[in-house]
Amino acid sequence: MTVSQDPRFTFDSFVVGPDNRMAAAAARRAAESPRTAYNPLFIHGVSGAGKTHLLRAVGTLAATLQPDMHVVYLTADQLVDRVSAAVGAGAVEALRDELLDADMLLLDEAHQLAGRARTQEELVSLWDELEQRAQIVVAAEGASPELPGVDDALRACFTRGLAVDLPPADDGARTEIARNAARQRGIELAPSAAEQIARLPVDGAAGLIAAVERVGAAQAERGEALVDEELAAVAQPEPSTAPGDEFSSFLFDISATVEEIVETAPWRRKLAEAILRWEGEGMRTRRLEEALEADTAPDLDGLLEGFALDVARLREVAAELEGLRAEAAKSPVLADPERVSEAEALLVSARAAAERKAEEVANARPQVDRWYFNAEKTVLDWLALDDRLIEELA
Repeated sequence: MTVSQDPRFTFDSFVVGPDNRMAAAAARRAAESPRTAYNPLFIHGVSGAGKTHLLRAVGTLAATLQPDMHVVYLTADQLVDRVSAAVGAGAVEALRDELLDADMLLLDEAHQLAGRARTQEELVSLWDELEQRAQIVVAAEGASPELPGVDDALRACFTRGLAVDLPPADDGARTEIARNAARQRGIELAPSAAEQIARLPVDGAAGLIAAVERVGAAQAERGEALVDEELAAVAQPEPSTAPGDEFSSFLFDISATVEEIVETAPWRRKLAEAILRWEGEGMRTRRLEEALEADTAPDLDGLLEGFALDVARLREVAAELEGLRAEAAKSPVLADPERVSEAEALLVSARAAAERKAEEVANARPQVDRWYFNAEKTVLDWLALDDRLIEELA
């Protein structure tokens, strides 16, 4: 995971303009003086703005200035794969130790963490310690630091230091990117070629560099520079003729992760699958995670059955609390199978509160004077009437 220096991704090759000057300056400061100013540094911007270039430039410069610095670069997808494999192998603590050993952590494409609850939870749990030990630089796609699907706690960690916007390159910057790419690759472009390439409908620096490389390959084959009318046709990316390639790549990535899990003991794989399932349903899985990290296999059937029974009871309690319209129906206790007893206590309290409320309502109704329906009084009244009649007739 350690960054290797790459001459394509340096501050010298990053084209700085009025709009991206602040982001470039902040990134350089993070590389030159780690943990002294902007930690973490959060770089956000649209696709193709140069976030990955800046992130890699930070790592390259930091490693150049301090050769013994342990620089770690990860994309969000790579981190998710590492966490999934660690869960399956019962090696979560080892992965945490590996990340905490970094002097600089560069996390790219952080928007891809959306919906990856376990990976987000692991990051939040070690963030404070990581921030004390390492310089952190995060890059994410988006026009603002708001990351849909990323937990508020993790988003707050990302933006705890400095958040800077990296806007897309303007026409002048795109032209300079094309020229730099040609110069680094030893490609001699015609005088107006860089401007023409800059106007192509390709995304960001990566698209422009790819266009320059296509022009260079075509010129090398022909042995001469391309004329203006040929340039656009060659520089444009060719449409994909293999729609299955992307899916094949996806299958390859998934297979690599699954293979790491399959190589472990079958009980670990089954337990890891259960963890992922219950997490997907919004349940905390600490009991299962502790069993997964154990050295020996647990009573797997009993463990999973007991966990499922606790989940079922929590859901029964939640349904009754909702029926009682109790505020406790929103309690996080109802998503934690380790806290069934607390959930039961919430239900008892809610029932008692409902009974009190019903009694208060009943007492608030107008009361009928029951004197007129008192049997004893009725008998006395009749006796008095008999005495009076006898007195009148005498």
